[in-house]
Amino acid sequence: MAYADSASGWSPGKITVVAVLAIIGVLAIIAGILYFTEPARSLPSVLGTITSPASRANAHRDLRGAIALVIGVILLVASWFAARSSRSAVK
Repeated sequence: MAYADSASGWSPGKITVVAVLAIIGVLAIIAGILYFTEPARSLPSVLGTITSPASRANAHRDLRGAIALVIGVILLVASWFAARSSRSAVK
C-alpha cells in the first residue's frame, strides 16, 4: 500500500477506512457463500450452527446468505468510493 502522503491525498485515516471496509466486505461475501453451500449443521459456530431439529439442520440458510452477499457488495462499493474520493480530492 502507498505511504500516507498529503500530496497524493491518502491520509492514514482514509487508508484505514478503505482497508477496513474492503476486508469486512470480503468476509461478508465469504460468509454468504458459506451460507449457500453448507447445511446449517456444518456451519462454523460464528455463523450460527443449527443441530436440531433435523429438518432445519440439513437446510441451507438462503436468506442469511443473500443478506451477507448484499452487505459484502455494498461494503466493497463503499470502500471503492472512499478510495476514489480521496484521489479526486487532490485535483
